[in-house]
Amino acid sequence: MMTSLIIILIVLGLALILLELFVTPGFITGLLGGAAWLYALYKIYTLYGTSSGHLALLGLLLLLIASIIIALKSGIWNRASLKENIDGKVNNLPPVNVGDQGYTISFIRPMGQAIVNNYDIEVSSMGEMIPSGVNIEIIKIENTKIYIKQTTI
Repeated sequence: MMTSLIIILIVLGLALILLELFVTPGFITGLLGGAAWLYALYKIYTLYGTSSGHLALLGLLLLLIASIIIALKSGIWNRASLKENIDGKVNNLPPVNVGDQGYTISFIRPMGQAIVNNYDIEVSSMGEMIPSGVNIEIIKIENTKIYIKQTTI
């Protein structure tokens, strides 16, 4: 019974450590995998002795290194990584001016999306809620924030 628990902990620990390395950013899954391995090693040392514990430790390290090498050579890193470049700029405004008109494509409460001069832009009202699909007009541009009001065209 205890041997099967040790094997389950080793497999679970390996899965969590590899999940940490290749899928989930952060620290928790790798920490849980390491804790599972440490508990399995503790059980091996206490049940089977020091020499078995040392062999298990060496085996776990070799298993981890081999798994990482196999995962990298199989191309799992390429499947998990993003290959697209982002062209957008944070502070660039489309060519819109005060007085330009368009329509909302989402609810503005108080921020939302609108189409002005064939550009999909993020807009803000002066506090009121504006429904989707209504005509709007740009009343103020302040830094990178575009303020609108509803019109009745």
